[in-house]
Amino acid sequence: MIFAMLMRHLHWFFLVLAVVLAGLAGYSYYLESDTAGAYIEAPDRELTTLRAGQHVVTFPLHNPTRHPVRVVGATSC
Repeated sequence: MIFAMLMRHLHWFFLVLAVVLAGLAGYSYYLESDTAGAYIEAPDRELTTLRAGQHVVTFPLHNPTRHPVRVVGATSC
């Protein structure tokens, strides 16, 4: 009798554990499927307003995801 009661409680424990682990696996898959990405709105633009000797060109960079993105650029041409 005690063995049957113990088995019933273990059954519910492992059932709840399986549901929790399946939920964590789904959430982990969701986090990994959302890849990081950044983009420049208009990368092909005319630099007509650039003066001679000017070294700084500013482009707006958008990151629609929640992941940080490393941006590597040239420091000189």
